[in-house]
Amino acid sequence: MVLLILFLLGLAAGFYLATYVAPYAIIQPPRKVRQETPATYGLAYEPTRLTTADGTALDAFYIPATVPARSNLIMLHGVGSCKEVYLGTVAELTALGYNVLLWDQRAHGKSGGQYLSYGYREKEDVSLAIDWLEAKSPGLPTGIYGNSMGGAVALQSLAHDGRLRFGLIESTFQDLQTVTHAYGRRMSGLPLPRWLTNYVLDQAGKIADFPPRSIQPLLSARAITQPVLLIHGDTDRNIGIENAHALFAALASADKELYTVQNGDHADLWDKGGEPYRDAWFGFLKRMVATNGIAE
Repeated sequence: MVLLILFLLGLAAGFYLATYVAPYAIIQPPRKVRQETPATYGLAYEPTRLTTADGTALDAFYIPATVPARSNLIMLHGVGSCKEVYLGTVAELTALGYNVLLWDQRAHGKSGGQYLSYGYREKEDVSLAIDWLEAKSPGLPTGIYGNSMGGAVALQSLAHDGRLRFGLIESTFQDLQTVTHAYGRRMSGLPLPRWLTNYVLDQAGKIADFPPRSIQPLLSARAITQPVLLIHGDTDRNIGIENAHALFAALASADKELYTVQNGDHADLWDKGGEPYRDAWFGFLKRMVATNGIAE
């Protein structure tokens, strides 16, 4: 009887955690707020707020090119991060002729929004940003960079909005169900079954009001014809390298490349990749700013 009671209590506790606790870890990450601005790095900039169709205010920086502008670049961070993490690379990008726009994604940093949706709403935010850039710099093409979740949003945006001319995608996943299962197993240290992590994901979708099983960058890749560079670490413990291989195979782009960082994990590619990684990263963007330069 005691064992039965303990078993039932364990089941009840597990149900409570799976239904009312774990889903929030998926859709409501801790907010990282940093106070640096582009001025910290000696760059002129325009602070702005992008207001989405549902009234969410996205806190953004617009940093104009320091040479004659040839292209726009949108930069998207990953889960639990913020726009300021990219400020160290912006000076080199503006010197190449990029106007750079970066913002705290929904439910991150200084932006509004209670929950994120892994691209379901965020791809519309990207389209809003393109509208803003086209009004700011008529005639200039726009590309996109995204890391981790930002990469998943970028892939969905490339398929959703043909105004995006190219994408640099780092360390991202092929579908939300698969990555949720992998994260659940790694973080719990338990061999959680797929049905359980799917249940938690579905509960997260109900709370945040979006269909999480529709988040499938792999399907988006099949509709992408723009040039794409995928970058992934071959020892990524968060999002395995097999995700990059699947995405690369699915891309419909004639101009596509997969660059693998040897011994690279999820968040150390700049350190582990060294100069060859920098050459691949900036080399692609140099080529794109030349290819997609001043519009006729």
